[in-house]
Amino acid sequence: MLMNPIAQATQQIFLGGAVKQNHALEHATIVLLSRQYPEVRLSGISFAAGFFVFGNVPTEAILPAAEEALHLLRTTHPDMAVHERCGTNLAVAGILSGLAAMTIARLKRPYSTANNVILASTAALVLARPLGLTIQRFVTTQTPNSSMRILEVKPMKVFGANAHFVRTENPDASGLFA
Repeated sequence: MLMNPIAQATQQIFLGGAVKQNHALEHATIVLLSRQYPEVRLSGISFAAGFFVFGNVPTEAILPAAEEALHLLRTTHPDMAVHERCGTNLAVAGILSGLAAMTIARLKRPYSTANNVILASTAALVLARPLGLTIQRFVTTQTPNSSMRILEVKPMKVFGANAHFVRTENPDASGLFA
């Protein structure tokens, strides 16, 4: 049963359960593939219908890694859902450093100096790392439920880059707050 396009868009915009569970599976899959292919730079992006793995790895390596990742997330390694190089961390760092810089810049002299803007931005970047990991753990990822299945892996080119789309099905996560 495929999720309709409106449900997919709603899941994406509001970070629904299907997106969060695919995000966790994407991270764990990339961790396993990185161990198998340490010389390959890998990245990914998740959607309600599945996730992309970007990188020059054989198509036949993706499905076993994703299936093992799904098993590990559900059993002994739910912590694999959180990845230190996740885009969530970049977003948190950008937001915090931007807010810190804007806040200091709006203060009256002598507090609104360039030195203080740089100091506040740097402090925000230091805080962003643990906060980004925490936001991943509690907001942007979720351990895949028992109804999630991996349906297929499709190789493709995205803007000239090697990619694989891992299509999933997750009937119990098709509602927005699942």
